[in-house]
Amino acid sequence: MKLLYSFIFLYSISIYGQYIRISPEFSSNSIKGKNVDVLETNLQAYNVKLGIDYPEHEKYFVSSNIGYKQRGGRETNPLLMGDWNKITKRWDYILLDSYINYKFNIPDAYFYLGIGPEINFLLSKKPFENTPYENDYDLKKTLFSANLQLGFTRTFGDFRFSAYSYYNQNLSKVGKSDFNNLTNNGFNFGVSFAYNLDKL
Repeated sequence: MKLLYSFIFLYSISIYGQYIRISPEFSSNSIKGKNVDVLETNLQAYNVKLGIDYPEHEKYFVSSNIGYKQRGGRETNPLLMGDWNKITKRWDYILLDSYINYKFNIPDAYFYLGIGPEINFLLSKKPFENTPYENDYDLKKTLFSANLQLGFTRTFGDFRFSAYSYYNQNLSKVGKSDFNNLTNNGFNFGVSFAYNLDKL
């Protein structure tokens, strides 16, 4: 099913794409609970996305991405013994996202503000293994989120460079137990390098 979603996503954007881009990102990540926080200390996580900008207009453009994303958190508890008193967990996801972006143009560059949905598919098999939570908590295989993005793009002939940040707000639970629901909201930061597909 994940491969089917990915194929439909890539096929639909390839018809209309104008710029192809690669985007490395990092984020400061932690897990929050509705009743009790779990892995609540931030850790640095990494993402990489391959995307396409389409269609390109003077005032707006749409962008879509497929990629790899990390989520997780860190916890220190001096009351626990052995390996459990310091826990770091990073979980792997496939991501699909899309934005509609409004442009604020300046010569050879523009600022932009974007909003759009994100869907993550969990790859990690035993997310809470070797922690005190492994028998109580599960991660959802699919996570739905919304992103609000602010960025800057500079054009160099057929190439474009962008720097941006976006806030990711979970719309569904990242995980749960019988008494607690978990979320993983937070800020992400990235750069992108794009090339004009019309020149290929």
